[in-house]
Amino acid sequence: MDFTNKKILINGVSGFIGSNLTKAFIQLGADIYAIDNFSYIDANIAKSKLDFWDKIHLIEGDVSLKQTWDKLPKDIEYIFHFAAPSSITLFKKTPEKCYTETVFGLYYAFEYAKANKITKLVYPTSGSNYAGNKMPHREDIYIKPRNLYAAGKMACEGLASSYSDFVKSVGLRLFAGYGYGEEWKKDFGSVLYLFIKDCMQDKAPVIWGDGTQTRDFVFIEDFVKAIIKAGEIDYTGIINVGTGKPISFNQLLEIINRKLGKNIKAEYIQKELNYVEDLKADTDLMKEILGFEAMPAEQGISKFIDYLKNQ
Repeated sequence: MDFTNKKILINGVSGFIGSNLTKAFIQLGADIYAIDNFSYIDANIAKSKLDFWDKIHLIEGDVSLKQTWDKLPKDIEYIFHFAAPSSITLFKKTPEKCYTETVFGLYYAFEYAKANKITKLVYPTSGSNYAGNKMPHREDIYIKPRNLYAAGKMACEGLASSYSDFVKSVGLRLFAGYGYGEEWKKDFGSVLYLFIKDCMQDKAPVIWGDGTQTRDFVFIEDFVKAIIKAGEIDYTGIINVGTGKPISFNQLLEIINRKLGKNIKAEYIQKELNYVEDLKADTDLMKEILGFEAMPAEQGISKFIDYLKNQ
């Protein structure tokens, strides 16, 4: 699909996913509007490192407030809503704020989309919704949230369902993302990023439990591919975005050490009662509907380490 001069809205442009998505849509020639309040990141670093501010129409504001949405033009064609806290840790620190921004931010996105007859709305949900279920995790599994972050994402899926008669939307159940742009997320980056940062500084990464827990790590380039494709296709519903090949935290540390030529040992601490143990995406629907396969973790980790070395 040709996005040249298409008027699109990308929320959370300074964030990990939003910034990479914005760069991709600039390359595609889209006319980009954006809402961002620069929370949960180091705003000064983000503003100085991102070079697209003169190429987009930025509205500084909170997506969970209606008056922010009133500042948008009425002829937006596509919404890519990625303005929400993406960390369980953040939800623990400020649960009311995080839940409000997550759920009511998406609520106003759907209200705007319904009122203005948007072509497609794409939003993130999470692979962590599957915690405690048998692997691999298929989209038709009955999900039971194990923490407030997952509960917020499940509420988002419910919102999308309630608007399905009026708005075409795709919710992407994103598994453990990592990659370019995490360096301004302060201490709320992915486990993978925090491990790399510690090892580069010769510090012991902290692992909860014994390190045998697994995650399905997905490189940011594959997230961007999935999001753009989700905007193009004539499909409404939920789609996993993962590799289908999870690795343990111990294996992750081994890979990072090998790539850096180091032998850093982890510090193991007791895990919480409702800790998420193992996640593995079933990627059949992703391959069928989105038409691609995500790169293996080791390949993405190599690219990410090379990037971080040059920062």
